Amino acid sequence: ERPIVGSIRDAGVGGVGAAAEPGASLAGGSLRSMEPSFQPVGFDEPLQGDDVLWFAGSASAIGDLRKIPGLQSFVDDEVQKINEAVHNRRLVQAVVARKSPLVGKTVKDVRFRNRYGAAVISVHREGKRVHDHPGRVKLQAGDVLLLEAGPSFIQSNLDNSKSFALLAEVKDSAPPRLKQLIPALFFTVTMLAVFTAGVTSLLICALIASALMVATGILSQQEARDAVNWEVYITIACAFGIGTALTNSGVAGGVASFLVKIGEGIGIGDAGLYGAVYFATFLISNVVTNNAAAALLFPIAMDAAEQTGADRLVMSYTLMLGASASFMSPFGYTTNLLIYGPGRYKYKDFLVFGTPMQVVLWILSVVIVSLTVLPWWTSWIATLVVFVGISMIRMTKKKNGKNVQN
Repeated sequence: ERPIVGSIRDAGVGGVGAAAEPGASLAGGSLRSMEPSFQPVGFDEPLQGDDVLWFAGSASAIGDLRKIPGLQSFVDDEVQKINEAVHNRRLVQAVVARKSPLVGKTVKDVRFRNRYGAAVISVHREGKRVHDHPGRVKLQAGDVLLLEAGPSFIQSNLDNSKSFALLAEVKDSAPPRLKQLIPALFFTVTMLAVFTAGVTSLLICALIASALMVATGILSQQEARDAVNWEVYITIACAFGIGTALTNSGVAGGVASFLVKIGEGIGIGDAGLYGAVYFATFLISNVVTNNAAAALLFPIAMDAAEQTGADRLVMSYTLMLGASASFMSPFGYTTNLLIYGPGRYKYKDFLVFGTPMQVVLWILSVVIVSLTVLPWWTSWIATLVVFVGISMIRMTKKKNGKNVQN
């Protein structure tokens, strides 16, 4: 269980409970500070600022509660004394080791916060929460402690096997910086406006906006470093070597000539070449990752564009779209693999449902990239028209269905 201070006015306790994250539920209603004690609040009575709501649920669900606008974690004396900024804290689960110095002692006895730099929020034993103040619970081996700690807690205690048998951070449990929402939107909109006006490149705009976000505290330096996907950069760097090897060995030229012959044989101009490159790219993308597929086909696609005089930028778009179209195999993309096992899917399921999507997207993508005579915003308007049309049809069908039932 985790107390949350509420500032959602006019909403009753029942309304907040219904809006709680999946896996979390109100455990003890609401309490209102009435000096010198707390008094219970009625289920339908509107909430006021500083009302305390008690939720029970999984650690991840409790972490998600901190992201609901209008709610903030209840801060007791121990949590308040943690030497970390509020937005840098996160929830950590720690399992007490068998020979831990914590066994048989309370959190207060071992001065847990001073010793480990974290505050104990709750204690779980044999899958159930111990219904007592964490500071008064005598710890046992195997107890699971839910801690609020700074970002360096796990790293500094990773080798501390005498105290904890296991440490695990609750993913995305750091409280959001809701006060920084407006500045973040301002920097983002300004970045896009400056780029759209043609003042400078998107890279320069993004770097300046990121630096300003770090300087104003919207992002921490560690978060900025963690946001860089080094795997993508390594893949792109390796692509230069792969491209040089394919070009020097003549493989790129040979494959490009083959694709050019296929494109010319179709007899629809550059669209035939784009279609052939897209087809080859999505076939490879269903076997290897999309980054690897783009790296392998890039020199070939550029060689084919050079041989025919096709637009190299349009060819790059075609390659990008083809590499991201991996619906026919569970191995082409991470999300496909994530659902492959838990969903008990078979390889043929991806072929049955993914092949039609692959073919439709192949045709539409080639048609759209080939219509270079039209303004870039044409496809946006067409997509909007289709979306509005489908939405209206579905709403009409739903309305007619209700009328039939009545």
